[in-house]
Amino acid sequence: MHCKRNDGLARLAVTFIRRSVGRLLLVLCVLAGTTSTTHAARPNLSTASRAAWSAAVRGIPLDRMDADGRNKALAVVRGTSVFRQLPRQVIDCDPRYYLFLVRHPEVIVSIWQKMDATDLTFQRKGPEQFSAQDGAGTAGNFEFLYGDHQTHVLYGQGSYSGPLTARPVHARCLLVLHANYIPDGDGRHYVANQLDIFIDIKNLGVELVAKTFQNMIGRATDQNFIETANFVTKLGRTTEKNGPGVQRLAQQLPGLQPDVRAAFAEQAGIVYRKARARQAAMQTGQNQTVQVLRAQDGE
Repeated sequence: MHCKRNDGLARLAVTFIRRSVGRLLLVLCVLAGTTSTTHAARPNLSTASRAAWSAAVRGIPLDRMDADGRNKALAVVRGTSVFRQLPRQVIDCDPRYYLFLVRHPEVIVSIWQKMDATDLTFQRKGPEQFSAQDGAGTAGNFEFLYGDHQTHVLYGQGSYSGPLTARPVHARCLLVLHANYIPDGDGRHYVANQLDIFIDIKNLGVELVAKTFQNMIGRATDQNFIETANFVTKLGRTTEKNGPGVQRLAQQLPGLQPDVRAAFAEQAGIVYRKARARQAAMQTGQNQTVQVLRAQDGE
């Protein structure tokens, strides 16, 4: 499969990711933190209501996290400079495929790299740890603190050095992704996503930058999430239609560990076979319906 010619992937990625979506995690951790205009010890609710913030905190599965993860999550929550609850998005994607992509973000980044759509590098450093750089002054380390079928908690520490600020900016972030799986009548599933973002910015002398970029960063963050959800939908549908092509793509992706590459190809094959089986079952059902109608008509 020639990914640059696939209109389901290339148009979406090249037109948007080049601007910002490839830097989503890093920019959320640092640049979005510059929207803080209040003291870091109290949540800045300019982008969400206090009720939404309180509900989001209750939605963090602290009781199911180990002590280290719980302490990291609470440190960000208690020092929140910025909180944002992103618009709910519904993704048309096989649930297992969706979970694989969430737990292996380097696969998505590698696809963008293959398409020349991003300068972001995202490397796995351990079972749950990653490092990332965007080539424009932002770098960070990330780790999954928790993950199950419905909730994932990602913790990040990052820094930014560049023209937007006079001195380096350091921040921590907590991304809490909730998912509900909605079955369809034809055997498909849709994934409803809700992402809560908590950011603790350390440099409190960036209020001027905050006032300048506050609205821009808020809108960009929302749009990033929307476009990322659309990208996953496109990838899911492409895999259903051309699983072998996606499997070949997996062998060409840069920077993936061999086991991750093999797992991606395996998941693509499963999605493709399930889609074909679903189509066959629907066709069989249609044929049986036609036969029943003909029998009723005495044919």
